[in-house]
Amino acid sequence: MRKLLYLLLLVILMSCTNYLVTNRQSTSKTIAIDSTIINDSSVENWINKYKVGLDSLMEVVIGFNEVAMVKNDPEGNLGNFVCDLLLDFVNRNLKDSLNGYPCIVVMNNGGFRSFLPADEIRVKDVFAVMPFDNTLTLLKISGKDLLNLAEQIVKKGGMPIAGFQILANATTLKQTFINGEEISENQYYWVATSNYLANGGDNLTGLLNPIKRIDTPFLIRDIIIEHYKLLTSQNKAAFAKIDGRFMYE
Repeated sequence: MRKLLYLLLLVILMSCTNYLVTNRQSTSKTIAIDSTIINDSSVENWINKYKVGLDSLMEVVIGFNEVAMVKNDPEGNLGNFVCDLLLDFVNRNLKDSLNGYPCIVVMNNGGFRSFLPADEIRVKDVFAVMPFDNTLTLLKISGKDLLNLAEQIVKKGGMPIAGFQILANATTLKQTFINGEEISENQYYWVATSNYLANGGDNLTGLLNPIKRIDTPFLIRDIIIEHYKLLTSQNKAAFAKIDGRFMYE
């Protein structure tokens, strides 16, 4: 009985307790980013320390062009140049990964954001063409899927390619050739492209279901820069032209 009285007394005391509730308010302030903000000289000096070095690297001459290289549809000499050097890179450095199957290259003009001028080529010129950190990806696909990919390229009005030839009539694919031979549905092929296109970019769905995929660590921009350096070491200037790899009848 005594325990019951103690319990009732505890309940009464708790019910009479006052709880203090405080209102908390938050405040905000809009700070305009304009000319009234004073520059922090210490931050500017820190940035300039690296900017000067970076600017000097961008101005380094890495090669020479015999002609200006620009993008165009269905075929441009800029696209031909980049695709050809990528194919050369794969055949020289990644040949063992191909297992003897033919390799082609497919890129997109949207990935080229500028042009390569005639005469001297500096690092900054390559960065202007390809400012994004796109890497080289290899995709193993069937001949049937490669023909479907070629049909998509035709419907898009052409794309930069290397290693094969496309013949079309308006928006209809007629024939495709690799080394002078028509593509076989029962054979396997490799497509070297950017990781952007390999992931379905530019709605290029023909690349989304490869038999095998190899994502390399090589930036396409770096491959272009190294190609210029290679040509320069051989006392050669870069040259590319329209050669009929994509033709409409």
